[in-house]
Amino acid sequence: MNRLIVACDGEVVERRRDRAIVLLLARLGLRAGDVAQLRLDHIEWETGSLRVSGKSRYEVRLPLPQDVGDAIAAYLACRLRLPERSRVPAQYRAVRPFRKVTASRRW
Repeated sequence: MNRLIVACDGEVVERRRDRAIVLLLARLGLRAGDVAQLRLDHIEWETGSLRVSGKSRYEVRLPLPQDVGDAIAAYLACRLRLPERSRVPAQYRAVRPFRKVTASRRW
């Protein structure tokens, strides 16, 4: 598992994303579907926890290990430096946009 995590090291956006995903899977034991459904508002940075909906749709709060949080933060910081057209869509933001999102404003 460590070799897989090390293989995701790098400054490229995709590598940072992959590292965050692999750490969520390995360190927290999340399923791929759980990771795919994560949104920024599920991360509680102040308490160091992550809210995940289980199979029966009940919500579980898991501790967010430092290395996992660092990997997510590194990926998000890298995404914010990208040109406007390739940024994270509005539905993935923690704070809702001020105006209504339209198809022309989404990307």
